[in-house]
Amino acid sequence: MEGKGLTGYCFEILSKELPLQRVSGLDDIENVKLLSGQDGGGIKIYQGEKIDKVTLVDLNFGDGIPVPHHDNALSVGSEIFQILPDLTYKMPIWGINSIVMKDGTYYFDTDFTFGFDLVMEYDFTMNYLASFNEVYNKFWNHKDFKRVYLDETTTWVRTYISPVFIMVTTRVETVATVYELCAELIKCWLTMYKDAEQRDEAFKQSQLTRIKAQYAGMQQTDRMGKVIMKAYGQETFSKFFKAML
Repeated sequence: MEGKGLTGYCFEILSKELPLQRVSGLDDIENVKLLSGQDGGGIKIYQGEKIDKVTLVDLNFGDGIPVPHHDNALSVGSEIFQILPDLTYKMPIWGINSIVMKDGTYYFDTDFTFGFDLVMEYDFTMNYLASFNEVYNKFWNHKDFKRVYLDETTTWVRTYISPVFIMVTTRVETVATVYELCAELIKCWLTMYKDAEQRDEAFKQSQLTRIKAQYAGMQQTDRMGKVIMKAYGQETFSKFFKAML
């Protein structure tokens, strides 16, 4: 795990199971600058069978940028890994978002984004989400993690998170536990991937409509998004969101 970082580790786990190809022609986001002119990291995108995008986001904040919702402590980077499936299949998006603080604090949240109603899909929920209980309970109560409870998130966040949403505070010294969690969640996602049968274009558009609405709201209300936009500027920030969906 050493030297890979969160995105590299997740990519390695996923690519062992599925062949992935790098998407070319993304020079405008693969290496970006902060408004200060410093190296700001970048985004890499891959594709595969039944997968529209696997996005690896590694952002560098130089000497650090203040994060208002963490008492204006300095963050030195953010790592995001996301799998966006071909939405003609009944599969969720999986993603993990992290913030690395200068003092070694490590914040992250992870969730599955569904483009369909889980209440209306009872069989799917029981077949796939019931199996998450063991993983969910293990890591919610792990000694390396401090839980952040849902009532501490915004009303908007509570409208779209799934039943397996996890938000945690930990330390860079225990990031191996975060990687362990990611490996388990990717395994859960792969179970759905292997069983998924292709549906029609109408199903895809139905999923896409819901997910786009969620992302539009996130772009306006996400607290860390506002911090990133201030560091990179509106133009680059908009490219980040385009790369994610």
